Amino acid sequence: MSVKERLFSNMFIRNMISDLFGRSGNYQTPGIFSPYFQYKIGSYQSDHFLYFQKEPFGLRYYNEFFNKLNEYIPGHIPDYLEFHFSAYTDKQGFLRFMQHEISGRLKLNNSKARFQKLEIAQAWVLEKQQELKSIQKAAVQQEIKQGVQDMLPAASMANPEEIESIAQNLSQKINDRIEEILTGTEERMLAITDSFVTGNIELNNQNHLNKVVKLFKLLKNVQAPTEKARAEQLFRRFSDTDIAAILRLHFEPFKSKQHNSIQKTDIKKADEIIPDKNPNVLKLEAALQEYFYS
Repeated sequence: MSVKERLFSNMFIRNMISDLFGRSGNYQTPGIFSPYFQYKIGSYQSDHFLYFQKEPFGLRYYNEFFNKLNEYIPGHIPDYLEFHFSAYTDKQGFLRFMQHEISGRLKLNNSKARFQKLEIAQAWVLEKQQELKSIQKAAVQQEIKQGVQDMLPAASMANPEEIESIAQNLSQKINDRIEEILTGTEERMLAITDSFVTGNIELNNQNHLNKVVKLFKLLKNVQAPTEKARAEQLFRRFSDTDIAAILRLHFEPFKSKQHNSIQKTDIKKADEIIPDKNPNVLKLEAALQEYFYS
């Protein structure tokens, strides 16, 4: 038994070490990590692989993936993510890891450029999760249809067209019932969230809704002038996920929408309709900076 194993076998010493120095798990042990990302041992190359001079430990391995992601322009980030995603067998596991890892990194004190690239990666994860959900739904529908066909009379008792028609109708009815159950579950979840303390904010003019969403985006990105605080951001933690939560909980038009729909559709729409280079946006951005840092 190693010295570390002997020390950590004693609960009192283990807790004392944790309080004084923290715990790192196996992230400092070379080769002990989930291989979500493709890597090679060797000199650095400007392709999608990760490169290390020797077998990396977990923390370095995961950090290098996100460091390399930061090298790409926004338009090439999805290609980089797809390269690693396509090679990993457990697609759901990959997306789950990325979802939690990106969420944690968005809460760090990132530069504006790095923050935006993490948001692009987050949007890609949401898109892939929806794609997998659609694929799984189609597979379930096909499985139901095949099961219904297996239970129908043999071809000698009915012609193939009749069997196909019956199977299609029955599988559709079963699928519709599944949809009703899922919808009912979502409605019950919505009823639970409605019991929380929420706002009921409504605009007099709904044409201003996109401008309100854009205002939250500008507020989220407020940062100090470089000469004052090295472009320090106003918020330590504030992402599009938080904006979507605020809108859904407190603004009437968003209460019936799904969280990821608000993030992927409404927030994105506001950015497209009111671009960052819009003169009014630039004025408001400057005014917010002056308000907080003058």
